[in-house]
Amino acid sequence: MDQQQTQQTKTRGVADIVFLLDVSGSMAPVIDALKQNIGTFVDSLNQGEGNNVSPVRDWRAKAVGYRDFEADPEPFVDHPFVSDVEALRAQLASLRAEGGGDEPESLLDALYRIANLGQTEKGATTHDPGKWRYRSDAARVVVVFTDASYKPTLSIPEARGGGLADVVNAIINNRVILSLFAPDLPGYDELSMVDKSEWEVISYPGLSPQQALERYTADPANFKNTLRQLAASVSKSAETVAL
Repeated sequence: MDQQQTQQTKTRGVADIVFLLDVSGSMAPVIDALKQNIGTFVDSLNQGEGNNVSPVRDWRAKAVGYRDFEADPEPFVDHPFVSDVEALRAQLASLRAEGGGDEPESLLDALYRIANLGQTEKGATTHDPGKWRYRSDAARVVVVFTDASYKPTLSIPEARGGGLADVVNAIINNRVILSLFAPDLPGYDELSMVDKSEWEVISYPGLSPQQALERYTADPANFKNTLRQLAASVSKSAETVAL
């Protein structure tokens, strides 16, 4: 077996997943829906449901919240990667929908930080819960839920003054795959153009973005199906090799 075949065998069915959630004041319905239904997502990952997708045999996940990096006293709420559904549910339960001020929020700052978490060294026998696994050891997926637009300029010290291009480069360079659940607002089409990214446009006629996302999560059967489809998408990502 050659090196690439060995890597593919090792990598297939392995994923690190970040649920990156806007936790400003209007997002309580989404946090609650995810907390209540995250088991459906994990079960679907483990079973490989739909479209002949293989199960994700080895997953880690974490819930991360963001608000406005310029206005909020706690703009970024991070957690370690875990591999237990109850631990992940507890992380979701700890997030509070508050603050954020007026739109827009600081999604780009949060994405930049997540993309640049760093990675465990190649060949390591243990994995740092604060970092991605080595890039050829696991697919890296970031799932974004938001009902708001985002600020075009970065304000975090490590990238102050940067913008969308810097975030896109960080996503590409760190082999991150985006799955966006976001309103039909300017900027999300550009993020969705990043290689392998997906964008579920949350929009209903006559409803604001906040009302639309609340409606989207209000139907338990619909939201469970959304999480099953998301799990299938993550499973497909975990079947690829990031060299």
